[in-house]
Amino acid sequence: MTTSDSHPHIAAILVSVGGAPAPVLHVLRRHRPAHVWYFCSAGSRATADEIHATIARDDPEWRPERDIIEVGQFEELGPCYRDLRRAIPSLLAKWSVHQHQVLVDYTGGTKTMTAALVLAASEWFQQFSYVGGAQREKGGLGIVVDGKERMLYQGNPWTALAIREVERARDLWAGCQFDTAGGALRDVAPKVPHRLRFEALADLAAATAARHRLDFSESCELLSRLLGKLPSLFDGRDDCGLLDFVRHSHNICRACTQQVATDALLRELLDNALRTAAQGRFEDAAARLYRAIEMQGQLWLAEATDGLFRNGQCQPDDLKKLPPALTDLPSCQPGKDGRVKLSLEDCFCALATLGHERAVRIFADLNAKNASGKPRSRLRAATEKRNASILAHGVQPVGRDGFETMKAIARDFLGFEIDQEANPIRPLDPRWLDA
Repeated sequence: MTTSDSHPHIAAILVSVGGAPAPVLHVLRRHRPAHVWYFCSAGSRATADEIHATIARDDPEWRPERDIIEVGQFEELGPCYRDLRRAIPSLLAKWSVHQHQVLVDYTGGTKTMTAALVLAASEWFQQFSYVGGAQREKGGLGIVVDGKERMLYQGNPWTALAIREVERARDLWAGCQFDTAGGALRDVAPKVPHRLRFEALADLAAATAARHRLDFSESCELLSRLLGKLPSLFDGRDDCGLLDFVRHSHNICRACTQQVATDALLRELLDNALRTAAQGRFEDAAARLYRAIEMQGQLWLAEATDGLFRNGQCQPDDLKKLPPALTDLPSCQPGKDGRVKLSLEDCFCALATLGHERAVRIFADLNAKNASGKPRSRLRAATEKRNASILAHGVQPVGRDGFETMKAIARDFLGFEIDQEANPIRPLDPRWLDA
């Protein structure tokens, strides 16, 4: 808040009118706007007319245009707010006045009119004023004594704190719409006192969006920059866990940038599948879970062969090092390029051949038959449903039920812990943007 030493540049004043003309005349004379928009009741309309007549009489060189917003139900918040909400855009368009050139003075009027004026005007304008003073009537509880007025200027708290934008960004973030959340923060950054913090959080949103779309290299680069700039933005003050979250995210993304599958990448893929399903994108979630099942087989096989298999493949120079039990398998015969490339089921077959405990059970399921001799594999039924989905090779959606079935099978056969994320993305904390 600033006092009368501040003189905002304004072209129009939207002012509430009560029974006393002096405070309104004080603010109008101080700024001499080209337009005056009086917000009054039927009872205070005469005061508005008196004010405008006084201006014309006392200063013939200053002839502001006048508009009246007269409210009938001046003691009811809803009607007052409604009438103002309808009038404000019309007045701006009528006189081609920019929102930043308007000063809103809420000194006069009933308490309800004042509340409605601030409520409606805060959606449009940035400059507010109130006429106070050191001396008041009625022992300091009444109106300001004429000639003792003091202008108090203040900004729009909704704009200064970007409350709406922060709440919107928080909700978008919670829905994993990180790019859109970052856009909201970046758009409002030039309008708030702590611009650099908003820009930093917009960068964090971009980094988190990259992580969510599995672009770990880009996310790593953005997070690395943030780690360099965030400490100075808080200058030793409590960052409410922001820096820890950025460090943790950076460590995860860095671990996921290897050229081969890793346990860290597998865990992030599972977490990503859960986040994607929470968005209602079950086709995408099923694709991630399918790849996680395959990746787990590849990791187990890499461990069981001392690294001879990487990402389910064995290079020509390593073929002779494979255990004889594998070289006898049809699936482990090299292709035209000399490499062995194993599918999801082939990985588990190779592992079962080597005696891997979980893979033995999976292989048994893949070869299970019912009493009539027909296949009845739970794992294959789930993966075939995914393969027949719209984003694979068919036209049938996986849907929530299909994804939940895949989750249950992945939990039962592979031991995945997927009831919740292991490394969840923290919710956007509005305190990260506070002063």
